[in-house]
Amino acid sequence: MRSTVIHGGRLAALAAVLAIAAGCGQKSSVVLEQPLRDVVKTESNSQTLMAWADAGARADILVHIDGTDDMAIFPTALHETIKNAADHLAKRNSEVVDRIATIVENGGTVNIGMKAGMFGRVIWVVPSPGPVTDFPLENFKKVLVMKRGYPARELEDLAVSGKHITGSIAGVPLTVTSLEEFETAGESALLDIDLSYFAGLQAASADYRPGTAALLNFLRVLKRKRIPAVMATINRASISGAAPLDIRYYADVIEEILADPSLLEGPVPEKYNMMIQAEKALAAGHYGEAAALYAGLVKDHPDEAGLHFSHALALGFLDRGEECREAMVRAFGIDAAYMRGFFQLAKVLGANGRISAGEALLETPDLEKTLPKVEMDYQRGLFYTQAGLYEQAAAILVEVATKRPKDFAVRTVLYRAYEELGETRKMYPVLEDLVELDSDRVARDMPWVFKKLGDIAWNLHLDPVAASWYEQYLALVPDDPDAETMRELIEIWEGRGMRLKRGK
Repeated sequence: MRSTVIHGGRLAALAAVLAIAAGCGQKSSVVLEQPLRDVVKTESNSQTLMAWADAGARADILVHIDGTDDMAIFPTALHETIKNAADHLAKRNSEVVDRIATIVENGGTVNIGMKAGMFGRVIWVVPSPGPVTDFPLENFKKVLVMKRGYPARELEDLAVSGKHITGSIAGVPLTVTSLEEFETAGESALLDIDLSYFAGLQAASADYRPGTAALLNFLRVLKRKRIPAVMATINRASISGAAPLDIRYYADVIEEILADPSLLEGPVPEKYNMMIQAEKALAAGHYGEAAALYAGLVKDHPDEAGLHFSHALALGFLDRGEECREAMVRAFGIDAAYMRGFFQLAKVLGANGRISAGEALLETPDLEKTLPKVEMDYQRGLFYTQAGLYEQAAAILVEVATKRPKDFAVRTVLYRAYEELGETRKMYPVLEDLVELDSDRVARDMPWVFKKLGDIAWNLHLDPVAASWYEQYLALVPDDPDAETMRELIEIWEGRGMRLKRGK
C-alpha cells in the first residue's frame, strides 16, 4: 500500500484549498472578483431555503441583504416540527419545505437554515443609506416589536458596536449593518439578496433613484467587500409582492454579473448603457426615445422579460395600446410572473390618462382565457377607479361585489368610487358590509369607518343609529377633535342632555 506524506509546502497549499472549501464540495469565490457558479433565482423565502438545501450549502455566515430579518420565534407547539424540518434539510431533503412553507414564509427561514447547519451566524444588511447607528438603537428595537412582533425581552442583548448593531434575534447571532459599513473577516459566506432591499432603499432615501445605474452602483460597493461566497440566492419576492415588477429584472442583471464580473470593469457595457439611457428618457417623459431604445434592446435580447415589460411601459405612455399589449404578452410568455404586470401597468396608464392603452391591456385574450371573468371585472373596476372614471368603476364593482359577497377588498374600492361620486346613500351599505365582514380589521386598520357611518346616519336623520356608530368609534379613537359633539349625541339617546341641532 502506498502512503502519502504531506510536507510543509504541500501542507500549506492544502490548507489554502480547505480554507475556501465549504460543505459538500462547495468552493467559495470572491464575489464580483471571480465568477460565482452557483447562483439561484427564487420567488419566495421558502424557495430560497429549498435552494440552500438542494445545494448542500455550508458556510460560516449568511450575508442577508434584505428589507426584513426573515427570522421568527416559533411557538412551543411547532418546535418539534421545525426541528424535524431542519434535520431533513441538513440531509438535502428539500421537499420538506412544502409542508412548512405557510408557517415560515413571513419569518423563520433564517432560523431553520441555521438549525440545519448551513451557517453559524448572520450579517443582516439593511436598506439604510447611512450607518444603522445614525438612529437610536431603541428605534430599531421598536420597529422589530411593532412590525415583526418580537417581544421586547427577546431584543435585550442587541447593542451598538461601532457602526453596527450586534446581538441576537430569535436565538440567531447576528450583526446588523448598512452595505457601506459591511465588513467581514474573510469567512465563507452564503450570499442572499432579496429584491425587497431595493424597495426599502427607495423608501428610506428620497435621493435614491431605482434603475440600472443604481443597481450597478450597488454591485460596485458589494464588490469592494470581497465576500468569499459558496453560492448566492436572489429572491425576486414575487409571492409576497415585496418587490415591484419594475425592478424584477434586477435579478437577471445580478445573476449575469455574478457569473461574469468583468461586466463591472471598464466602461459600462452597451446593453446596460442603453438601459440607463432608456430609464432616463422614461423619467424625463421622453417616451418616444425610451420606446426606440427598448425596441433595440428587445431585438438584441429577446429572451429578457424585464426589457419587454419596460418596452410595454414606454409604448403605453405613447398610448400605442396594441403594441403595448404585444410587448406585455411577450414578457408574460417568457416569465409568468409578469401576468400581474398587465394590471399594474394598466392602472399606471389609467392614472396618467392613457385610457385606451390601459383598456387594451385588460382586453388581452390570454388573460381572458386564464382568469375567471369575475377577476377580470374586478381588475377593470380597479383600473377605472385609478383612472378617475368612477361611474364606470362603480357599475362594474357592484356586480363583482354581488358575486363575491365576502370580499373585503372589493368593497373598499367600491366605497371609494361612491365617495368620489358623492353617492352618500350607496356608501352607507358598503361600509356596513365592511363592518359585518371583519369588524376587528375595521377597528384595527380603518376606525374612521365607524365615524363615517355615524355621520351618514346623522345626515339621514337616523339619530339613534348615528349615536351607536359614534359610540363604537370613540371607544377606538377617544381623542378625536369632534369627540365632544359625538358624546353629546350619545348622551341624548341615553336620556341625558339636550337635543343637538342637526349639522350639515
